[in-house]
Amino acid sequence: MFLYDLVPSIITGLTVSILHAALPTHWLPFVLASRTQKWTYQKTFSILLIAGSGHIVTTTAIGAGVIWFGIKFHDFFSNGLYWVIVGLVALTGLYNLIQHFRGSQHSHCDHAHPHNHNQDYRKVSKDGWAILSLLSLLTFSPCESFLPVYVSAWPAGWFGFAVLSLVLAVGTLGAMIVFMSLVYYSARKVNLNWLEHHERLLIGLILLGLSVMIYLTEIQFPHGHS
Repeated sequence: MFLYDLVPSIITGLTVSILHAALPTHWLPFVLASRTQKWTYQKTFSILLIAGSGHIVTTTAIGAGVIWFGIKFHDFFSNGLYWVIVGLVALTGLYNLIQHFRGSQHSHCDHAHPHNHNQDYRKVSKDGWAILSLLSLLTFSPCESFLPVYVSAWPAGWFGFAVLSLVLAVGTLGAMIVFMSLVYYSARKVNLNWLEHHERLLIGLILLGLSVMIYLTEIQFPHGHS
């Protein structure tokens, strides 16, 4: 599998990582902490970069397990691999759509309690605890929405894993830095309530689209495969 075969997964991965990282739980706590602790932009940026990197490392580690399992699975059941990929990605997309229409909120909101960030961070009196809280917030909450994208790269093995890990890093850190910077330097709050309440809908539709593209390119109209 060549790089052009990964284009659907790359586009999907970049979109998913940006949408996911654009949620306020990924950057708003850093702005609130910087205000209460009176941090400079440079310090806030550095802490966000470290926490975001931890978020990426956790997701990448889980993704490595996905790729490893995919390679082992391929050794035994190579003929049905693409059907498994299409099925898993499509089911994940459907799950996100069902959760959206059931009114389920984004999982990070449940763990991070974003509506209480003002109250929480006003109680923090020392930089150490504030920084530790921010690092823990993202490091121990991987981007589960990106895992189906890793699944789509099974046939590319570790090459696909490396490419998509780079996409994850660029999309996630880029979105976090952009939104944190906008709010840090702007008196007006960036309103992402619509995105926060419709993330599952968007990601569900995107993953379903990816499953259709994999079906068309690898099963219905394969190219470069014997």
